[in-house]
Order: sequence, then C-alpha cells, then structure tokens
Amino acid sequence: MSFFEKAKAAASDLAAKADVAMTNAGVNVPGMGGDKALRDLGVIAWLDATGRPVADADRERVMATLRDLETQGRLGALTVSPPAPAYGTPPPPPGAAAAGAAPAAPPPPPRPRSGPAPAAVGAPGSSGTAGRAARPGGTAAGRGTAAAPAAQLGLSPAPPRRKTPR
Repeated sequence: MSFFEKAKAAASDLAAKADVAMTNAGVNVPGMGGDKALRDLGVIAWLDATGRPVADADRERVMATLRDLETQGRLGALTVSPPAPAYGTPPPPPGAAAAGAAPAAPPPPPRPRSGPAPAAVGAPGSSGTAGRAARPGGTAAGRGTAAAPAAQLGLSPAPPRRKTPR
C-alpha cells in the first residue's frame, strides 16, 4: 500500500469519526439534516407565496423530516434573522448598537500637513521641480512619481533621493 493510499484511508476514517461525533453531539452540518430541510421549507414557502405549484409529496417529505429532527432535538433554536441594513447605509459605530445610542456625527476630515507652500510655476527662485509637478503628467525630479496631488493639497514635493555610497 502506497503512502497516498494510506493517507486517503486515514482521512476517510477521520471524516467518518467526525460525522459520527457531530451527529451524537446534535450539531447540524450545513447541507445535511436540519439546514437542508429548512432551506427546502423556505423554497416551498416562496413557491406558494408566488403562486407556483409545489408537489404535495415534497411538502410532506420536508415537513416529516423537520418533525423528526425536532423530536430528536437536532433542529436547534429556530429564530428569524433581523433585517439587513439597506445597501449603502453605513454601519453603526462600535458599541452604539448594543447601547441603543443615536449614531454619532462622523469624525472631521484629517487636517493637511503643515509645511512651506509649494513654489508657483515659473515663480522667481523656484527650483523648477514644482513647475514640473504642476503640469499634467509631470513628475517630481524625474523620479517617475506624480507629485501633482501633493501640489494640489498645498504640500511641498519630497526632495530627490540621494545615492549613498556603500
């Protein structure tokens, strides 16, 4: 018997033991038992609500399965999920939902970094770096990174990097 055959046999044995232990503990595995039957019941209810036909045999099979699971104590607590928030609604701040507090005002936007204002394009005494950065597609000191956003925010461009001897 090869290594892979032994590993496969051991994995199958372990999976079987896990299934038995979970069944004995009353744990529902998704796709098995209660979850599948409850999903089928939801499908049947939806088909009924929308006026589509449902076979009586399917309805009775699902109901019988759910009754059996409930008598065995394997169905668990049946609760309806709370409604989901509308798409695009921001979540409440941490702790506000539990405390029932009104939503707090959003935090103020971050303040811009302080520093010298960038030199204007073509201004006397300008190094020319800000001039290149202010033009569309320009780069700061030829490094290949666009510095236009920094100039638009009123930040000075980063100084060029110097190579250090090793």
